[in-house]
Amino acid sequence: MPFFIKPVTRGIADKVDSMYLSANYETHFGFLDSQLATSPDNGEYLCGASLTAADILMSFPIIAASGKVDAQKYPKLKAYAAKLEAHPGYVNCVKKIEELTGMPFELRP
Repeated sequence: MPFFIKPVTRGIADKVDSMYLSANYETHFGFLDSQLATSPDNGEYLCGASLTAADILMSFPIIAASGKVDAQKYPKLKAYAAKLEAHPGYVNCVKKIEELTGMPFELRP
């Protein structure tokens, strides 16, 4: 992209982020944090004490967005994202991706 176009596209992206995305992040992060706080059996996952299909389905968007999650406002969600990334199944998948591609894994949301 030509250097003189970058400020224009960055400005548009920042405007979209501030007008639309930030409000949606607040809504969804707040919901997920409260869901984790009220998880059955004082669970560490969305549906209880053990990993379920719901957690696996939500793992990519939560891990992808974890860089935008404020740990002060959403402590349970931030801890949940870290727990998903540390899960042996996720770690093994990352290793397999790196093995197959020959490149370090980089999550690009």
